[in-house]
Amino acid sequence: MNLRSTWRPNKDEVISKNGVVASMHPYASEAGIEMLRKGGNAVDAAVATGFAISVLEPNNSSIAGVGFMHISLNSQIKNYPAGTNVVIEYGPRAPKAAKPDMYKITGPGGGISTYSVEGNHNTDGYQSIALPGTTAGLCKAHETFGELPLEQVMEPAIHYAKEGYDVYWLLALMIGTNMEQLQKFHGSKEIFLPNGFPPKYIPDPSSADHEAYKFKQKDLGNLLEKISKEGTDALYKGEIAAAIAEDMKKNDGLITMEDLAEFKAEIKIPLKTTFRDYEVYGPTAPCGSWTTLETLNILENFDLKAMGHNSTKYLHTFVEGARHAFADRYHYLGDPDFVEVPLKGLLSKEYSKEISKKLNLNEAELENSYTGDPWNYYSDTSIHDAWKYDTKSNKDDLANGDYNQDSDCTTHFGTSDKYGNLVSCTQTAVSSFGSKVISNGLGILWNNGMIWFNPKPGNKNSIAPFKRPLVNMAPILAKKNGKPYMSVGSPGGRKVNNANTNLSLNILEFGMGPQEAISTSRSDASGTTTLLDHRINQNVISELKRMGHKIQMIDDMEAWYSFARPSAIVIDQDNMTIYGGSDSFPVAEAKGY
Repeated sequence: MNLRSTWRPNKDEVISKNGVVASMHPYASEAGIEMLRKGGNAVDAAVATGFAISVLEPNNSSIAGVGFMHISLNSQIKNYPAGTNVVIEYGPRAPKAAKPDMYKITGPGGGISTYSVEGNHNTDGYQSIALPGTTAGLCKAHETFGELPLEQVMEPAIHYAKEGYDVYWLLALMIGTNMEQLQKFHGSKEIFLPNGFPPKYIPDPSSADHEAYKFKQKDLGNLLEKISKEGTDALYKGEIAAAIAEDMKKNDGLITMEDLAEFKAEIKIPLKTTFRDYEVYGPTAPCGSWTTLETLNILENFDLKAMGHNSTKYLHTFVEGARHAFADRYHYLGDPDFVEVPLKGLLSKEYSKEISKKLNLNEAELENSYTGDPWNYYSDTSIHDAWKYDTKSNKDDLANGDYNQDSDCTTHFGTSDKYGNLVSCTQTAVSSFGSKVISNGLGILWNNGMIWFNPKPGNKNSIAPFKRPLVNMAPILAKKNGKPYMSVGSPGGRKVNNANTNLSLNILEFGMGPQEAISTSRSDASGTTTLLDHRINQNVISELKRMGHKIQMIDDMEAWYSFARPSAIVIDQDNMTIYGGSDSFPVAEAKGY
């Protein structure tokens, strides 16, 4: 007997021989596929998707945002042989004029902030803007691995900026939600609030109003066209950089021409661990991959498959293991260029085995061991000693690292090609519409990356000139038998870490395809309460509650904003068959050809 008609969103898995692109907007996925059709590789597709999504999803991504592109090669591209694994890092940095005490703290924070700041200056407006990375990163990826001309790769983004596109329901909703902040800045108000209201959705092409209500960003289109011809220098040097610096100076922003000229996207060798017979990789920057990889290391010590997917024993073990990894995140992590971080120790197999022995398999011990917010509690309290597994001998004398929640206003996409090359890329404007600032005449929507720092001096994640804050973005790749196999990633703030771990386990441990791995019942243990999908067996939920877990049930209507929103690609290299999946709730789409 069924007493309730339930909405159960799902999507079909994409299967292709030539390539798959999975992104948060159908037009962005099509932009990547278009490059593959024209003979480009997975990186060409990723760069096209990355620029296009910054036009199509401005609430989540921007050419003045930040991100990480993770690349795994199965064939030689330019001078890089098959087997190459690299990350293009274009994450946030503080401007050189930034100071640890630049914001006046007014009390404990809420939402995405550790502390409330006078005037919300680290959240909205010019003082919240960190150095822009996305344009530098996408251009670096293209310069290093791209095989099509940059002008061709950027054509879709330029088209959608200049010619416009139909406003879809989610963008209209997000503009309406952020009206109060957007209307404070002339450039933003002009673009997002024509006539004082969000742009209309007119889906009927025969309507007289259809063309008039297309969402256009002509100044941005002109800038994108300049970047397509001149590359990174178009934004970071010359007349545009001078105009940016002048705009910042007039409005109490911190970015200078020197800052822009000095910012560089960097090519890094990713962090690596193993899970069963797979090699799993994540960015080396202070981001979510550190926590995802540590969680996988801890859980590898248990026979998860024998427990059964989403069984009581499995979910309890997952939640406890994830909470131990988060305790380390809150306590230890920061920018290793500025503070000592025992990263080698945190990711060592010996350390994870020690932690696995501490897990209480009979009751929810960790989530009941503190009061208040875990990221504040574990800032000052260590329950593990990662240093004894690290080669560094000295612990720094700063106060312990604390955790600044980031928002879920992020985007993720993955790309693959017929040669078996694989990309996982996460980009963000940070908060919804970033700083809410669009520079007049330039069309640049600025990030608000300074919110990721702790505004309180003396902590590992405190502000310093040119420092990188701790973020949650974590594009993950895995290899099977030495070849690119899995690309996963997600927007979703701190929930990214558990989403990536969930997906990785669903695929690597339980053998699910990417769409099933995404659509199956979800769980998250990144906060004070464990979030569980309402589809999980009620007997399991009752048992977990008896074990002491604080459970919040999430139904389908809440899931799109209560959980992260992942996408994934898996390649069967033996048959060169590519499988793609995307989140069931928003307008995300995986596409092949």
